[in-house]
Amino acid sequence: MDNNEWILYCKLGEILEKHDVSALKLSEDIDHRRTTITDLIHNKDMDNKRIPASLITKLCVYFDVTPNDIFEIRKRVEKS
Repeated sequence: MDNNEWILYCKLGEILEKHDVSALKLSEDIDHRRTTITDLIHNKDMDNKRIPASLITKLCVYFDVTPNDIFEIRKRVEKS
């Protein structure tokens, strides 16, 4: 299996929209850097992103979800 065909995709943007919460409010509520949250919302540099377990835990508790609700594996889409 070629791992370059797959990517970790973060659904945090969808979750925020569903709960009508801004990145800034989430950042303040869980006491975590807004830039990291914004990167997750936009799936920025997910190949190299290190996501602390403590942040995943905070997100799960805050939204009452599991890590599987926040992340999924997707087939990489080639950019033309």
